[in-house]
Amino acid sequence: MTNLTSSSGRTKDPIAIGIGKRIAQARKMAGFKTAREFRKHLPKWPENRLSWYEAGYSMPHPGDVMIIASSTGTSACWIMFGLGPIRSGERDLQAVRYQNLTYLYRQANETSATRSRAFLTVTKLGPEQLTAHLDNPFQRIGERLARRIEKAGDKPRHWLDEQHVESDGLCASFPDELRELMTIYSDMDDKNRTTLLEMARVLGRDP
Repeated sequence: MTNLTSSSGRTKDPIAIGIGKRIAQARKMAGFKTAREFRKHLPKWPENRLSWYEAGYSMPHPGDVMIIASSTGTSACWIMFGLGPIRSGERDLQAVRYQNLTYLYRQANETSATRSRAFLTVTKLGPEQLTAHLDNPFQRIGERLARRIEKAGDKPRHWLDEQHVESDGLCASFPDELRELMTIYSDMDDKNRTTLLEMARVLGRDP
């Protein structure tokens, strides 16, 4: 694993950097503008602990992540791994759109440079704007942008607003057959989804 060294000489772990960014995002989402302000609502930690977590200098202890998640109303799983719903106990629209945007752009970027450029063109996002969305799960993805993202990814209307097995890391543990069925269902329009469900119900009643 590659470590990064800051100008101050302290070493940063890439994984800790990612966790630190999500901790900072969770803090801001909860309404705390600074780490110092948020620290007043945490246990009596050493003064620099939260700041070092956010900066990626220290790998947070799982118990500390649970405390941060509880204090900000976010998911500990999301803070640690960047997977699943952002908010605790729910999967809100913004979280779903962000997860799907990340999946579609990664897919385009891994296909070819041409596809990556086309993605930017269709979404009408500049490179810096796209990076801002990818780096910040809380940056709002509005209706018009959501529809352009779907078009750029060659997906049906409102695809971005739904959870899909291929873009959700939590579904990786599902059996292959179930993930395949979920993928087929997610790519169908409403009419074909209804037909598939009716067929499944009939088959489920057969002895």
